[in-house]
Amino acid sequence: MRTASRYLLSLFLCLGLLLGAGSARADQPDAQNWPRPRFLTYNVCGGVCAIYQGSRTAWRDTMIHAMDSWDADLLMLQEMCYGQWTLLRDTLAGRTSGGPAYDSVWGAALPESAGCAKWGADTRYGLAIFSKGPAGTIDQSSRAVTFLTQPSGGEQRILLCARTGVRGRTVRACDTHIDYRGANPQAQVAQVAAVTRGYALEGPVVLAGDFNLFPKDTRLDPLYDHGGGTGIFQEVDENDKSHFTGVDCPQSGDRCRSGEETAEPVCSPRADGRGKIDYIFLSAYWFTTVRGDAAACTPGMSDHHLLRGAAAWEH
Repeated sequence: MRTASRYLLSLFLCLGLLLGAGSARADQPDAQNWPRPRFLTYNVCGGVCAIYQGSRTAWRDTMIHAMDSWDADLLMLQEMCYGQWTLLRDTLAGRTSGGPAYDSVWGAALPESAGCAKWGADTRYGLAIFSKGPAGTIDQSSRAVTFLTQPSGGEQRILLCARTGVRGRTVRACDTHIDYRGANPQAQVAQVAAVTRGYALEGPVVLAGDFNLFPKDTRLDPLYDHGGGTGIFQEVDENDKSHFTGVDCPQSGDRCRSGEETAEPVCSPRADGRGKIDYIFLSAYWFTTVRGDAAACTPGMSDHHLLRGAAAWEH
């Protein structure tokens, strides 16, 4: 009995690392009082990081627990191996008890990645979107993969988008992973902004992913609709005053290009500095009351923090 108790306590603590918010903060999420819809984005480090606890099942179950605990309507995943996607997809697609089913869509950035062999024979590597609901929640015919320009060379990056139902509305969900090299960030963000601006003419847009840029970086100007930006988006973690810094982010303000760090040395030993590099952007016309929170680092799950977001419908 004591052995079983210790196992359950260990499992609870491991899950708490992913789902907990670390030390107390003003924006710590409240599952009852934060608005809906709800969003998650996570760079899962599928090719580079070892499998969590050496178990595909442990990785899958921890991801599902994070989704269920947050009651996520949309989940965007980056650096995802094809075998990871199918493992999560096959479990969630037909789920009839213990939580909702999720529909999903996948996009390959690379035709193969050696680091993905631990997830199965198909070593494709890319992005995935999960949307709460049965098969057909995502309009698979709307699936679009845009290959992003890379003037400085390096690993191919993509933008994955699809129309999906979210709490009775049709939303365009988009997922991306911006490169960090040379001129690539500026060129790729501008391309993503142009594509998603077009989608916003049709209705709500949710754009999430790993952008490898800090919030005040001018290369993000094409996305933000404030703080010097020229875009159409607000970001879920832009109103947490505990992260307002600099003369352009006074405590008297309501929002700022800021947010809680999602990369830092403990979780991301390869990170160039520490700060927020993962984002959930919401088209400003359609969403209001945005809230955001980065979960604590979960060693072994990823070298990023999972980012949670919430908002209410504006229209």
